[in-house]
Amino acid sequence: MAHEPDTIHIADNSELARLLEHVDTTPVRLEKNGVVYRVVREHDAWSGYDPAKVRAAVRAAAGSWADLDTDAMIADLYRAREEGSRPADRP
Repeated sequence: MAHEPDTIHIADNSELARLLEHVDTTPVRLEKNGVVYRVVREHDAWSGYDPAKVRAAVRAAAGSWADLDTDAMIADLYRAREEGSRPADRP
């Protein structure tokens, strides 16, 4: 079982609460004795999740690569590795 992080409740009228209002647009950095902590807003990954839309997208994508010539694709990859795919001026 995953360990849930501790929650610290912040008073609405505190300086930290004022700083947290800006976390939506940019992370906030907190420093204590030379140690810096980065604070970002936690978003619910499941908000707006629609299982029907996901199933429809999977159905739409299923088989979309079926007509690819996999042997030719593998040969192209090996050739690119041998030739080098980076520009000559890139270190």
